[in-house]
Amino acid sequence: MTLAIRIEEFLQARQQRDAARTAARAARDAFVQAQFPLLNARLEDLLRSAAGTHSRLSVDTTAQVLAVAGRTFNTLPQTIVTVAATLDTQTLGMRFEPVLDARTVDQFGRVQCTIDFERTLRRSRAGAIARALLTDGIQMRGSTSSHLLIAPAGAWVELTASDLEVALAELMLQ
Repeated sequence: MTLAIRIEEFLQARQQRDAARTAARAARDAFVQAQFPLLNARLEDLLRSAAGTHSRLSVDTTAQVLAVAGRTFNTLPQTIVTVAATLDTQTLGMRFEPVLDARTVDQFGRVQCTIDFERTLRRSRAGAIARALLTDGIQMRGSTSSHLLIAPAGAWVELTASDLEVALAELMLQ
């Protein structure tokens, strides 16, 4: 075998590998583009369920467009959700902002969770969930189906309205 033949084989193998990577990336991008807004809507539903209805409580949404670089799409719809409670004269707000983020296997997004007030969290299940939301956020993960995940005890579990309810209560009702 000559070097010329080896070069040709090398170039063909590299071309096939690059084509496979491009196809896999396009498929992943199509999945993310479809699932990102669905998980935004799922999070809003969970938050509305967790909050319930009260005159001192509001769940507000802000629709935005998230600019994207390095993908096969340029933008994604983004819904920012803010849960606010007015207790006495102070309004306490917690903001949930979805962003693209791929730090772990199958992760494609993260919901950043922030509060606009000071709070010391207790050592309890509710405190652990609230702490996980504030430090790690909510992961958007999946490859064939998408999920919202949190890790209050170190292991990733599916987010539920109950988790959000106890975290919001821990943060806002101390």
